[in-house]
Amino acid sequence: MKLAIPAALAATMLAMPCTTAQAGDKIDVPVTLETNAQGQVTRAYGMIASARNSADNQQLIGCYITVSGTQLRAGCEARNAAGVSTLCFSANPNIVAAAQAVGPDSYIDFNREANGNCSGLYVANNSVNPVKQP
Repeated sequence: MKLAIPAALAATMLAMPCTTAQAGDKIDVPVTLETNAQGQVTRAYGMIASARNSADNQQLIGCYITVSGTQLRAGCEARNAAGVSTLCFSANPNIVAAAQAVGPDSYIDFNREANGNCSGLYVANNSVNPVKQP
């Protein structure tokens, strides 16, 4: 799975039309939710700035860290343009570390199990990520 997420991002980037760069390449990745045959969300991905800059006033994506006693937990949430949302939580130290890497303009891609646990998290901070507008 570790290779599948970066490979998916790379495929998305490669599928973008090739044009002459104007002040640096930028990619727009709206919040997208993938579901299984039962209609349960299994994956969510998108760029924070794409969600913030969207015209639909629905999209959001992000992760956070919380502490309870001595245990750190991460949570990630996403809502697409249709207003469908999902979230997941994890105490896995690797997922918590990945959530700590989320910046104000990150690309976020997370996997969600049926019980609400995050089973994977990919974070990219890159020059192709657009910057949020006010």
